[in-house]
Amino acid sequence: YTSGEKYEKIVLAQQGYDSQTIPYQRGDIVDAKGTVLATSIAVYNVILDCSVLNDDEKYVEPTINALVSCFPDLTSEQLYSYLKDSPDSRYIVLAKRLSYDTIQPFVNLQEERDEKGKLVNPYIKGVWFEKEYQRQYPYGKLASSVIGFTTSGNLGINGLENYYDDTLNGINGRQYGYLNSDSNFEKTIKPAVNGNTLVTTIDATIQSVVEKKIQEFNEAYTDGYREGEGGATRIGVLIMKPDNGDVLAMAQYPNYDLSNPWDLSEYYTQEEIDDDARLEALNQLWQNICLTYTYEPGSTAKPFTVAAGLETGTLSTNDTFFCDGAEQLSGFTVKCVAYRKGGHRMQTLEQTLMNSCNDALMQMSYRIGAENFTEYQQIFGFGQKTNIDLPGESRTDSLIYTLDTTSQLSLATNAFGQNFNTTMIQLGTAFCSLVNGGKLYQPRVVSKITDQNGNTIQDISPTLLRETVSKTTSDTLKQYMYSTVTSGTGN
Repeated sequence: YTSGEKYEKIVLAQQGYDSQTIPYQRGDIVDAKGTVLATSIAVYNVILDCSVLNDDEKYVEPTINALVSCFPDLTSEQLYSYLKDSPDSRYIVLAKRLSYDTIQPFVNLQEERDEKGKLVNPYIKGVWFEKEYQRQYPYGKLASSVIGFTTSGNLGINGLENYYDDTLNGINGRQYGYLNSDSNFEKTIKPAVNGNTLVTTIDATIQSVVEKKIQEFNEAYTDGYREGEGGATRIGVLIMKPDNGDVLAMAQYPNYDLSNPWDLSEYYTQEEIDDDARLEALNQLWQNICLTYTYEPGSTAKPFTVAAGLETGTLSTNDTFFCDGAEQLSGFTVKCVAYRKGGHRMQTLEQTLMNSCNDALMQMSYRIGAENFTEYQQIFGFGQKTNIDLPGESRTDSLIYTLDTTSQLSLATNAFGQNFNTTMIQLGTAFCSLVNGGKLYQPRVVSKITDQNGNTIQDISPTLLRETVSKTTSDTLKQYMYSTVTSGTGN
């Protein structure tokens, strides 16, 4: 052996390269058209092996000069102190998570050769690059509540990053090095298995338009209700494909930058948020409003009352109801929006929805009855989790009335959407069935899972849960709702 070859074998044996981790790459999250919403890029840690440099002083100066010239944040004083204070250390991290382009000048110095193929800088030793992956979100805040983010160790927090954590994560590989019987260094590599990719139902274009409209609304109505506040404390917007329950967009205010989810400065001053309140504020920021917040649906629940009446035969399309502006129930005067005008007067089913007439809805509830009404609330999914493939969905079973707890007053107010709570995803899922012919699908955000080469690992087909209404009732309600938004109160 030449002395150089002999030395290389000794160094390899001493450095303990017999077991080195090869990190996997976490899978991507893409929208329905393949736009990358979350990905992992390779980054590199600069590692110094002091034992190699201290083994021969001719390596010290060339290596330190090369490091300082290629990495401006390093100083020669700092590097010499490492060699002095930790002479036998084989693993000192000099810099973390540098891009490929950032480390290339040093790599080029290490590998540069002359015309004869000899290394130009043979004394640059004891520096190597540890590869890992860093999560990157190309569109910043876009769909933050849906995507979620990761922490160290590829642990998904919130959103798809959390729900599909095991799918997105892979398996680390290993590199085993050893000296064979002839004292030659050999290595065996067990490759890493990269994570799989989520193909979502989200349309990034629709999502971005929705988020822009939310921002415009908040800016337009800033200081309109409370000084120093935007148009609303919380806003949620859900767009679904009725035919199969696909979520095309799910947006909210407030949202956050996925690349820096711990930043609260957009919403709080330093004085407003101390250490005790910080975690609670972050949890509030990270929640998906469309899944976690419950509210009284109000007039958006009225079509379901009409549908329940038509399905049970307690209402017909020829029915009319006289609105005088209020109903007297259990000692309460329950008013309609037209109370001060003396009511809407005679209303058809279609006009009831067009004019959002509470009085007519309450009269319908008497005919429908508590048993039919509570049964159809269950059929439409109110009070039940939708089991969408996202974490954090709230339970609402305790927020609706049962047959045993329903009174005439609660039945009447439930009929026009008050006195019970739902979530946006429950309401959106129910509406899908109301307009698609009566098919209630489990909502979904992921349509398929692919490997790193684009091969389909799993198709996630739409899941039909049950029939809610007949096609005839569905067609009737579609016409009523169309009239509501073209000529009625939804115009």
